[in-house]
Amino acid sequence: MTNNNIKIKKSIPFDAKRKIVAHATGESWYNIPHITYNYEPDITNFYEEFVELSKKLKSEGKKISFNSLMIKVISEGLLSAADLNSYLEYDHEKCDGTLHILDEINIAIPWILSDGSHITPSIMNAGKLSLEEISDYISNLTNKINNSDIKEITNILSSEFSSEKPYLEGKEKDNYYKIPDSERLTKEDFIYGTITFSNIGSLYREQKGSFCLLEVIPPQVFAIGLSSVQEKPGVFLDYNGSKQIGIRKTLPMCLAFDHRALDFSSIIPFLKKLDSIFDDPSVIHQW
Repeated sequence: MTNNNIKIKKSIPFDAKRKIVAHATGESWYNIPHITYNYEPDITNFYEEFVELSKKLKSEGKKISFNSLMIKVISEGLLSAADLNSYLEYDHEKCDGTLHILDEINIAIPWILSDGSHITPSIMNAGKLSLEEISDYISNLTNKINNSDIKEITNILSSEFSSEKPYLEGKEKDNYYKIPDSERLTKEDFIYGTITFSNIGSLYREQKGSFCLLEVIPPQVFAIGLSSVQEKPGVFLDYNGSKQIGIRKTLPMCLAFDHRALDFSSIIPFLKKLDSIFDDPSVIHQW
């Protein structure tokens, strides 16, 4: 509702994509008691290892992004903290619930489209993929998005909670659905995410802030928000094992979880696994 005395410059009705976001985030904050933890590891050595790996792969005609690498890191963390990769079934009236720990790690990633809107497809079974396979999966997702009618797929997704309907008709519809499912987005690319991973650092690398709050999308119980790699003064051990102060690379991360299902102790194995990777990043060459 607006004040009738204030002149409206422009009115923008929600399209199907915006309805999906509004519905999912509204459900999240209405139903879930959130806890967030801001994790800020020193990734100086890890980032240097990433640069070396990138050079090596480039010489072989391959390419790896920092985003792909972090998806692999998160997958490794989830393999060590299975409770985080779960769906919660909860009855508020009875105050009773069941946590379903899932066998597949399907990482939902918000994807910015050319018009500035976004969709959230998932990288399926990321826990069983190598780093190169994750990179290939993302490349394939890019191709599927380019081959897809985004309005058609978002209308299908939002039709479950709104009046939206698929809009393609006749010959146009027939031609579109002749594209194999493997070459375009389908409902299955969206509905099986087990955690959500948002990387705002990929949108604006120069930003200096970090997530403080983040929606957990039900029935998921865990979400991760990644900021940009930032330089800050920090204490580190030199090659002689002595403490020094210097310019370090840090990576602010927001970890959010559903307090109905999890306590802080649930994320400790995840933190310890990521700490071990950042402390000894040579492991990325084995991925």
